[in-house]
Amino acid sequence: MNKSAGEKEAVLSVFAALVRPLMRVAFEYGISASEIAGVVRRTYIQALEARLLEQKRAATDARLAVVAGLAKSDVTALREATRAGAPHSLRGTVSLDQVTNLLTVWHTHAGFSGAYGLALELDLVPTSNSPRRSFHELVSAACPGADQESLLDELVAAGSVEVIDSLTVRCLSRAYVQKGADLKRIERMGRFMAAISGNFVHNLLRVSPEPVYFERAVISDEFLSESGRDKFLALAGERGQELLTELDTFLTRLAASEGDASGRKYGVGVYFFDDQMTDATEVQSKESSDDKRARVTSPLEEIDVLAGLGRKK
Repeated sequence: MNKSAGEKEAVLSVFAALVRPLMRVAFEYGISASEIAGVVRRTYIQALEARLLEQKRAATDARLAVVAGLAKSDVTALREATRAGAPHSLRGTVSLDQVTNLLTVWHTHAGFSGAYGLALELDLVPTSNSPRRSFHELVSAACPGADQESLLDELVAAGSVEVIDSLTVRCLSRAYVQKGADLKRIERMGRFMAAISGNFVHNLLRVSPEPVYFERAVISDEFLSESGRDKFLALAGERGQELLTELDTFLTRLAASEGDASGRKYGVGVYFFDDQMTDATEVQSKESSDDKRARVTSPLEEIDVLAGLGRKK
């Protein structure tokens, strides 16, 4: 498989484009760059192992390390974590009992609480010249063997504690109320982002006689106001829902004659998006009238959406 350096660089740019919008989510959920890199390494090794097994080749740690460009010890650790079902963050899990025990000790133990059961502020990192106790000491006293970072993350997420200047841990509430994490929405995001990228990968790497999967984009030629965005959004929602309803009815009927337990599930998605991935001003300034005419009339790329905006059926 001989690929040019330019093609490889283009693929790496695709990875960057895929990850860039997710950075906002990473910041919101306190995910570090090292954790993201760990997920990529682990996923790469899992996919590479599956590929070697499909080819009936030995998937040893040494071979995986050579192909992946990782140290053999790192590959061994990643595979062991996968087999053990370790979370992607590689941090330990936290139980409700551990969290409640910690808060109870913090508010009742003489070494960690003051008058009237007021929880004392603790050092985030133990220091020899500080008169205060540390959060590490609290974890050791209340939950021996528990993962300190996981406990702190859980308490901060629940609003029970806060970290001040990366030095001090302050208890805000003895109550521990888990916030309603939108796990279903996060899982749904992962599922359908994988589906979209899978579409492009299929079309890029497919071999005959595999079909070309449907893929189209509709992007406005000109910058739109928020009012224009809302009109387009309303029309897209209305027409998109009509299309999906029609397709859903078709699939229901199709399953009666084409159902196959050994087959796969297939689908079509409709998504409204804000095109932030290119510098539109730069693109428009360099685009000739002939280029624009060819792009608008292309049957495979973008479609002029403004021509039918607001048109009634």
